[in-house]
Amino acid sequence: HNGQRAQRVQCSPVDGMGTEAARKQVEAELLKMKMPEGYTLSWAGEKEASDLSMKYLFKNFPLAIILMIAILIMLFKDYKKPAIIFCCIPLVVIGVIPVVLLTGKQFGFVAIVGVLGLIGMMIKNGIVLMDEISLEVSQGIEPRTALIQSSKSRLLPVMMASLTTILGMIPLVTDALFGSLAVTIMGGLFVGSLITLIFIPILYSLFFKVK
Repeated sequence: HNGQRAQRVQCSPVDGMGTEAARKQVEAELLKMKMPEGYTLSWAGEKEASDLSMKYLFKNFPLAIILMIAILIMLFKDYKKPAIIFCCIPLVVIGVIPVVLLTGKQFGFVAIVGVLGLIGMMIKNGIVLMDEISLEVSQGIEPRTALIQSSKSRLLPVMMASLTTILGMIPLVTDALFGSLAVTIMGGLFVGSLITLIFIPILYSLFFKVK
């Protein structure tokens, strides 16, 4: 490897154990070993790929956020409505944290990718609901009534779309690598969809002073 003699040791975790959990167990044992002079150990495989991907992921994340904000402002021609949608995004952790703890999955790189996917889904749900609210208000419906009617009318489409995604993730739950991504999306999307339908109307009433 890079002109040096090297030995590569690899394995697959037993059923029911995630790759990162297995790696940490092996690492704990390796740390007890005293390496002979001139020998070194390094992690390759998924650990190396995850660390490299994480570096590039967060390097470009601020740019992605700026682009999303710009697109939402251009879509609604308003800064308050995008702000309302973005205020709901941190609330996905209400669904993510309990499901990760209950399933015992590791919150690693793959789970973080799942959370980033959740952000996109939350924004999509927020746009659908906000667009319905704006449409009803523009038709002359009293704002308070428009908020209630919009949430009711969007409840079934939003929850059905979320349900199809959640059901599609079930086969990945037991996977050693993608299991954490699956449970993260399932828990976050279920709770996040409900949060969208409840908190966006509340925040809308606060931002636009609807009694």
